[in-house]
Amino acid sequence: MKENEIKVGWYAFEGGNFSPNPNAYPNCQGVVAYLSPDPYAPIGQRGLILTPDEIQLPWADEYCETESNDYEDGKSNTAKLIAYGKKNYIDFPAAEWCYSYSKNGVKPGEGFLPAKGQLRSIVAHQNTINPALEKIGGVILRGWILSSTEHLSDSVWGMSVYRGRSDLDYKYRRNCCVRCVIAF
Repeated sequence: MKENEIKVGWYAFEGGNFSPNPNAYPNCQGVVAYLSPDPYAPIGQRGLILTPDEIQLPWADEYCETESNDYEDGKSNTAKLIAYGKKNYIDFPAAEWCYSYSKNGVKPGEGFLPAKGQLRSIVAHQNTINPALEKIGGVILRGWILSSTEHLSDSVWGMSVYRGRSDLDYKYRRNCCVRCVIAF
């Protein structure tokens, strides 16, 4: 199957296979949640797979400024958070969970916390993504979801699934929904 035939709401499987059928191949990794409008985008920038799991975690365990402020590159933001945390002995539970995600053939380091713009694109397709997630026993998009995009030393961008808008939240005030994505 050619990647330009893939649609949002299809399923992604270990080995780079995609299908509208959730049982087409073994090891369903998640649901295609975003596709680049550029049909010639390089590998790693063609789209995003949303894994079926959700967890409630804080963004950080203390106030800090990490410069993970890219609006479209959650993979880079997540790498910055992991590196900053190791260097400064600070935990970034949301980013660390995404980075260590390893189910159905996903290898640690492939998953990441989506950036603000990536999260906005995913939430925009929730009416297609949620039924697909339900078919594989995944958790539907809901509530307030954290992004990897830092705003200031005390705040981070998040997205309300119900209102479809982004806003700021404190970095470690409370646990929020965390979703892991994989680029393809």
